[in-house]
Amino acid sequence: MLPGIYSDDFPAPSVSPEAYHTRFSDGAVIEYEPKTGALSVTGIKTANISAQVAVDVSAPKVTIIASQKITLDTPEVVCTNKLTVDTLELKKGGKMSGNIDHGGGTFKSNGVQVDKHSHGGVQRGGDWTEGTQ
Repeated sequence: MLPGIYSDDFPAPSVSPEAYHTRFSDGAVIEYEPKTGALSVTGIKTANISAQVAVDVSAPKVTIIASQKITLDTPEVVCTNKLTVDTLELKKGGKMSGNIDHGGGTFKSNGVQVDKHSHGGVQRGGDWTEGTQ
């Protein structure tokens, strides 16, 4: 048996002679390019990382893209700085503390628009209102 020779019909698996490149029978590929420091894993169906103590990810930017859902299944999620979200839904209550600056839309609590509502039965002096509308 002779080793294969790369050609136009059967190209080398990587353009870099220094890259670690492994292609598996199901189409999955693991490649590491030492010149750029890039690690690429493609064509896999699932990935599982299990550690007994911790998993740390440190980078200037981390992007996670999921087409359906991301689940954080833990008793507590801590965000140490600013959290920006497009929409928000709280299902089981909670607490907020500190100053909250709301703008650019309405704010409702129990069906009452907090930033624009009226009070009935108001008289000058120390009388209380009947409630909000």
